[in-house]
Amino acid sequence: MVILAAFAASLTSPAEPSRNPITPRDLVEIAEISAPTLSPDGKRVAYRVSRPSIERNAVMIQWHVSEVDGTRVTAIGSGGDARFEGSGGLAEQIPVWDPDSRGLRYIARTGGAAAIWHWREGALPQREFVDEADILEFEVADDGKALRYTVGATRKAIADAERHAYENGVLVDERLDIMQPIAGGAIVDGKRVMQRLSTEWFERDRLLWDDPRRQETRNLTGAPLASDPIFSVKAPSQGFKVFDASGRTAEIQGEGGTQSVLISSRTGATIPCQIPLCRSSALAALAWESESDALLLFERVGLARERVWRWQTGAPRARLIATTDGSVRTSYRPPRCVGARSRLVCTESAPLTPPRLIAIDLASGERHILADPNFALRARIRAKVIPIESPDGSALLLRPVYASDRLPLVVQYYRCDGFLKGGVGDEIPMLPLVEHGIAILCIEQASGTKGAADASYDRALDIIGRLLDDLDAAGVIDPARVGIGGLSFGSEVALWAIRKTDRFAAATISSGQISESYYWANALPGRGFTDMLQSYWQLGAPNEDGERWRALAPEADVAAISTPLLMQVPESEARYLIKFHTLLKRAGKPAELFAFADEPHVKMQPVHKLAAYARNLDWYRFWLKGEEISDPAKRGQYTRWRKLRAAQSLRVPARGSPVPEASSPGCLRHGAAEQTPLVSND
Repeated sequence: MVILAAFAASLTSPAEPSRNPITPRDLVEIAEISAPTLSPDGKRVAYRVSRPSIERNAVMIQWHVSEVDGTRVTAIGSGGDARFEGSGGLAEQIPVWDPDSRGLRYIARTGGAAAIWHWREGALPQREFVDEADILEFEVADDGKALRYTVGATRKAIADAERHAYENGVLVDERLDIMQPIAGGAIVDGKRVMQRLSTEWFERDRLLWDDPRRQETRNLTGAPLASDPIFSVKAPSQGFKVFDASGRTAEIQGEGGTQSVLISSRTGATIPCQIPLCRSSALAALAWESESDALLLFERVGLARERVWRWQTGAPRARLIATTDGSVRTSYRPPRCVGARSRLVCTESAPLTPPRLIAIDLASGERHILADPNFALRARIRAKVIPIESPDGSALLLRPVYASDRLPLVVQYYRCDGFLKGGVGDEIPMLPLVEHGIAILCIEQASGTKGAADASYDRALDIIGRLLDDLDAAGVIDPARVGIGGLSFGSEVALWAIRKTDRFAAATISSGQISESYYWANALPGRGFTDMLQSYWQLGAPNEDGERWRALAPEADVAAISTPLLMQVPESEARYLIKFHTLLKRAGKPAELFAFADEPHVKMQPVHKLAAYARNLDWYRFWLKGEEISDPAKRGQYTRWRKLRAAQSLRVPARGSPVPEASSPGCLRHGAAEQTPLVSND
């Protein structure tokens, strides 16, 4: 599976020179770039930079405008308080340019209100429209003379609803997440707010999120309007169906291997795209090249990388322009690339390149950096990344540049998009682990597995096992010192791995797991949760489907688990782990559970991200290398962990001995790690 010779030359390297190493805090405070939006004249691009701050325990947002040719960057000003999606991701938005390309509008939350702000060239941004309710979205009329915005319940109505619920009790129905603190499970405007489940899964919104929406229209001219403003539906500049300035359309039709691309003129004439890429299921989006009859075609390469092709309408082939990374497409993220005149402007990142904004010349493919807010960090990175391709998909091996021995390793199985910061959810401090001599194996989730979720878990273990065997055979890793961790599906795979094998010497998870409390807390009629559970896990109610519950719920395998397990999860999800954690502790297993208040599925608060990163780093160093740091604040941590290790040494089978029958070892076959003498390493 792995080309072993690719690693041979990398095993012997000179000693590393002294420098300032990458720390967990560096990872937390990395700047992200989003929402590149082209001005109407095609000469400028607006974009947003978000940077977490440990001191403020907040995400700072700034808007910028760059000339597409790179001659000037203008810092517009603050984007207000960060707003987050229901699962914890930072909410994004696309700004709206003024018709003359000399100003733009965006929504910002300041002083407790989400309002429309307007920036004009040469001036500071001003709050333009504020309502009694938070403004959710807005649009500008076709002639640029009017604006229309949408709002829901007023801020006063929401506050009154919260007070009423607190004073009179809360009805427990299908929209209440009973695992959250009822008085408030999230922080908005510096205070806890009550939330309700807004989907059948775990998206959450504030009280009255489902109140009827209303729209308000505002005059932008200061003079009476000659007629009612017209708000046409704005066609996307990039997607499955796009329009050019003349009214032509290009559309991806069909699905998978049967799809095609069809171009239609204003007169109704159609031109089919005959090149193979137009029929590929990897074709993700289209965009018209500015002032040209050429199409840009975006082809998926894995989950995050895309190839950008230029196809002249009717030509027998397309030309590759660039390959970009960090371009995962979702319904709630703006495109990462926009096509300007003769250039493609992209926010991109790569395994060892933190986010930056670049311009790619469409003729030559040359790249020019427009904004690089992580330049200082990028200059400090000293690591090597080795791509691994296999019939099952792809993986990335991240390791020190200067290393000569077999290395301990931490596995993350899920996604490996963009900069290798912390994996999905930003929980595993990848570069700091490499700084301390621990390699990372990031594996892209295999696609196409059919059946219940445990079939996906088994396939994941098979892929992980074969990759580890190949790395062992290549002399790259120490198979007795391998850890595994993850969030969400990655945490499910990690927990399955230590339930079904004794191959891993340490594990970390960042999410709650399936349990009876998970079921009964979410199975009230009317929500749709039980249907999703049946579809994904093929699992019914615990009192009706006992055999499947014994196969899937981790409590059944407590006796077989010997791998040290650190769980750092949101408070609401920690409640799903109560029985599992208690059984582990009562059985004397090496396990710890930390719960983080006021967090959704993905941790939002910078101080919490830092704490999780730092503890995971310490955990893997302790169990994979026997290292402790001489920090008095962590004395209690290491006292507990030494006790866990002493108890574990009495229970762990010798390396290579069979796993207890209940754990079903499956395809993986290495024993647990032997104990390593403790050393002090700062």
